[in-house]
Amino acid sequence: MKKQLVIVGFALVAGLFSCEKDEIKIPATPLKTTYTIDFEDIALTNKGFMDSINGGLISQGFTFENTYLFDDYYKYWYFSKGFAVSNIVNVDSAGFNNLYATYAGSGASSSKNYLLATNNAGIKLPSTAQLLSMEITNSTYAALSMKNGDSFAKKFSGKDKDFFKVWVKGYASGKVKDSLEVYLANFQFTDTTQNFIQKEWKTIDLSKFVAIDSLNFKLESTDVGQWGMNTPGYFSLDNIKFIK
Repeated sequence: MKKQLVIVGFALVAGLFSCEKDEIKIPATPLKTTYTIDFEDIALTNKGFMDSINGGLISQGFTFENTYLFDDYYKYWYFSKGFAVSNIVNVDSAGFNNLYATYAGSGASSSKNYLLATNNAGIKLPSTAQLLSMEITNSTYAALSMKNGDSFAKKFSGKDKDFFKVWVKGYASGKVKDSLEVYLANFQFTDTTQNFIQKEWKTIDLSKFVAIDSLNFKLESTDVGQWGMNTPGYFSLDNIKFIK
């Protein structure tokens, strides 16, 4: 019995030396790095926003759509669709003249810069990027319109079960691969104390959007008239996280 144990012991030692001599090399899996697009590197003028971005805003390979048009009748340029960069802090002034402010009062995580986004705004993604999350909230313009009503839109109420939300849709080669809905205001709760107009930044999990090449944001409201949605079609966006 002792001889057998000794033999086994020598065999194990020999095996260990053999493994050290002939190492098994395991292929290294490249580690992916997490990146954040927070727009803090964009210098803004004293007016506090930038809405005329020729060709769209490009950051870390992402292209944020921007459409800036000239009105032939009134002879002026205007921001029509997509994204504008802003650092305006104004949660009190209602109406279109306060278009570029976020209702959160700052960028996400108390930063300065953030994006103002329109209905049907789009983002093109680099092929190597896998989305993780982004942060979304209301613009002041939309929030105060829902809170108090204005000359175009109604005051939201639990009686009417009002809501305002954004559909985030992921596309690949022009076809929708996946989508999710994010409520920016919801007055549909049986317990009316749960009704809300989003003010703080809300983190949205985007990890299910796999192998997509673009995002689109479609706003939806219960307040609709003859010409479409009456609720101002704007929201705020910041801190896009992704890995590559």
